[in-house]
Amino acid sequence: MGRLTMIAVNLLPIGEFARMCRLSTKQLRHYDQFGLLTPAVVDPGTGYRYYSPAQARQALAIALLRTLDVPLPEIAEIMSDQDSVPKTLAAHLARVEAEIEHRRRTARALTRLLDEGLLRQEVTLTHEPSRRLVVARTTCAPAEIGAATGQCIQSVMSVVQSNWKPPVWGIFPLDIDTDRLAIAAGVETDAPGDVELLPAGLVAMTTHVGPYEDLTLAYQGLFAWIYERGHRPAGPAREGYLAGPDTSAPEQLVTRLIIPLEQSHD
Repeated sequence: MGRLTMIAVNLLPIGEFARMCRLSTKQLRHYDQFGLLTPAVVDPGTGYRYYSPAQARQALAIALLRTLDVPLPEIAEIMSDQDSVPKTLAAHLARVEAEIEHRRRTARALTRLLDEGLLRQEVTLTHEPSRRLVVARTTCAPAEIGAATGQCIQSVMSVVQSNWKPPVWGIFPLDIDTDRLAIAAGVETDAPGDVELLPAGLVAMTTHVGPYEDLTLAYQGLFAWIYERGHRPAGPAREGYLAGPDTSAPEQLVTRLIIPLEQSHD
């Protein structure tokens, strides 16, 4: 005990360390449970925790990462490899900034809806040719469609490389009424891979110019046109990305929306 007292002279009890770092003792204990911030000394007799003042840097870094909504398991990976911290933080900050911009565009879409009302889409009734796509597939929650589609596109591009015919296509269910949706993204190519055959047939088609956050409004206008004229959607919905985020600003994105229609066989 005497030795512990000597060691602890230059250490801070958990309460004082928490006060200095503007954290709670509960947070510090939680960080310890995840192996993120272990006390410098724990009294084996009393269980009292002592921290070195030098540990404040790590404690504050963890707290700031939590403020950015970085999960504790991911923080553990970051803190375990100090050399990768700047790169990992830069990647996470890029995701945070992208999410902030996504929310801004969503807010603008809401303002547009409230100010201007529902969109009246220019819709074309046409015959769509058959297409053979090499695709990447996944399932996702409805709120994750954008990110999941981007991942599918990256996956299929890694397979086909430069051997494909534009545009990139997204394939989605007509109804978003389940917790997990089966989606795909692909391109027309002769390359081998997971193939999706899109049959030829009658479709309703419209072209949307603007952020992906406005696509919900464009879909509403497209379906309204379909139902007003007595057609029945056959699905799945198709999106052709004529100008994507790799080459265009959000306001200049060009997306073709296609809904296959049931055809009368009378």
